[in-house]
Amino acid sequence: MARRLQRSLRVFVLDTSAVADPRLRGVIGGGSLDESVRSLGEMLGRARVLYGLEVYMPPSVYEEARRFLMANGVTLQSFQALATWVTVKPPARHEVSIPATVFRELVDEYRQRLTRGLRVAEEHVRRAFDTGAMLGQAAQSREARRERLGAIIRGLRDRYREATRHGIVDSIEDIDAVLLAYELRAVLVTNDEGVRRLAEALGVVTMDPLRFIDLVRGLLRHAEASHEAAAEEAEETATA
Repeated sequence: MARRLQRSLRVFVLDTSAVADPRLRGVIGGGSLDESVRSLGEMLGRARVLYGLEVYMPPSVYEEARRFLMANGVTLQSFQALATWVTVKPPARHEVSIPATVFRELVDEYRQRLTRGLRVAEEHVRRAFDTGAMLGQAAQSREARRERLGAIIRGLRDRYREATRHGIVDSIEDIDAVLLAYELRAVLVTNDEGVRRLAEALGVVTMDPLRFIDLVRGLLRHAEASHEAAAEEAEETATA
């Protein structure tokens, strides 16, 4: 029989990072990501049976997680062992109301990020122009010019990504995870800074994936200890 937990320890929404976090393999154990995913599924299954743990994913996150895991060596059987204990539910997008101030701050953040991205692009255009003017096409082979241009483009991509995407929600999967957690009044399991910031602005409790694993393990250890204590008590009663 499932033990009843308070809602704050019972209902969780997972984003993709909750199952794709590279730290999980070391914490859960197993020689491969496939084994770690299978072990996580077994842990969630036991916690569901013993404590009524509820784990949700929006369909968009479920598909993103499935593609990522199976592209990185996770078998269909192992993924299904995990997915069995995950309820796939879309957020009620037409019913969920977001405070206007949160929406306003999000738009303002995007505007600032785009301005930063434009400045990064301008800087790299000037750098490419100066490099070409200084060296001259005659002084370099085509391969050397291509290599120099490639380095500038890579730098532009890295800095543009840092300026516009780091620490901000930038995908429908992220939005769906936050909305579902907000709707269900659930704990959102994520290691993504942008997802965490938006969730907390809406009053959603967030939890790092490693802490989530520790919580599930703690519940299972408590269940095992309770079972052993009950067995010892029954044995003492029978021999009395």
